[in-house]
Amino acid sequence: MDLARLHSILSTVWVVWFFVLFLGMLAYVLRPSKRQQYQSLADIPLRDEAPGQAARSRTTAGPERESARQSFARSI
Repeated sequence: MDLARLHSILSTVWVVWFFVLFLGMLAYVLRPSKRQQYQSLADIPLRDEAPGQAARSRTTAGPERESARQSFARSI
């Protein structure tokens, strides 16, 4: 087997391996059990709290405090 033939086979295998790896990562990220976690991470830029207040407000969050998503929707 010459080097050109080996390169052709390995490049094909590499493309297939990369595609399988990509589909695996996509399935890992889009699984339904992580939806809530990713939504809370997506809300980080919309939060109106200073870095020092973050720990305090998480412990005192109650029904009177509206979510960042509601606050953003109201401001639009």
